[in-house]
Amino acid sequence: MGRGHATQIDPATVGVDEAQENRAGESGSYCVGVAALPPDYDTDPARVRSGDRAWQVFGDVHEPVAARIQAEALVPVLDVGGGHGRLEELLPAGWPAFVLDPSPTQLAEALLLKARADARRLPISEASVGAVAMLWMLYHLEDPAAAISEARRVLRPGGLFAASTSARNNDPELTDGYPPTTFDAEEAAEIVASVFGDVTVERWDGPMTRLPDHDAVLRYCRSHLLPAEAAERVTPPVWLTKRGCLVYARKRSARGAR
Repeated sequence: MGRGHATQIDPATVGVDEAQENRAGESGSYCVGVAALPPDYDTDPARVRSGDRAWQVFGDVHEPVAARIQAEALVPVLDVGGGHGRLEELLPAGWPAFVLDPSPTQLAEALLLKARADARRLPISEASVGAVAMLWMLYHLEDPAAAISEARRVLRPGGLFAASTSARNNDPELTDGYPPTTFDAEEAAEIVASVFGDVTVERWDGPMTRLPDHDAVLRYCRSHLLPAEAAERVTPPVWLTKRGCLVYARKRSARGAR
């Protein structure tokens, strides 16, 4: 969803910070003076559709998240802000998974179980799910820590949380920097750690998206909220450098609760 929704991970370029404890301050303190990225999925659905998965040379972040969910047999799964249900598509048939999203336009394309819901007020019982994914969506919220706290509330002890976002210096071939949002890769680990404590961070920085022609560059600019003039900075075919992170956290058992 949103800015950078098509970012991918190349295993050869991922760096992992092993479960370091990033204690953070008061909820929302990272977002002072920074605006959330307004969602436009219902007002401008053509923007999202202007992207093309064929430009991705490697699988997007949904793939490793789905693989980890399967490896750990985590059920049920909540895909919060999951749009058309990409994560669910990657899970085995019949895997208990639900898409929650406030956008009816996005949900219209989801084929499996789905419902409109606000990430800050999940209609889910406390300590009832095995995994919560918030991929490419927390930058739409003024206080992402509030949604992350909701994810922690509904997770069972030992449950897994996953969130992803891009960096402000993503796509340097097309822009000198994206405007800051409330949940960028530069602060994402700290924000998640303010709720969960320990986090594991996977970062990427490398040429992962290939745009074959000028039309693809223009469409990519449109899908990523860049001006059409940005396309003049490159000569296609062009590889784009993708930078961002995937943050994992686990809800501690009652014995190890914060």
